[in-house]
Amino acid sequence: MARKRAITMGERFARASTPGHVYVVVALVEKPGHPQHVRLVAEDGVSADEILVGASALLDPTIWLCVG
Repeated sequence: MARKRAITMGERFARASTPGHVYVVVALVEKPGHPQHVRLVAEDGVSADEILVGASALLDPTIWLCVG
């Protein structure tokens, strides 16, 4: 089991399958009764790519890589 850690605003992540496409954390989403989620926006600024990901999935190195 992966060790849990805090995710911070501005952190950069890439999917393990496409490490060249980087996303930046722009919001931490907390709703009572739900697991924490994180809003990510594509770093390239060209695409309007915005996604919402569960924090536990974002911290799974088989799915996402922290790139800074």
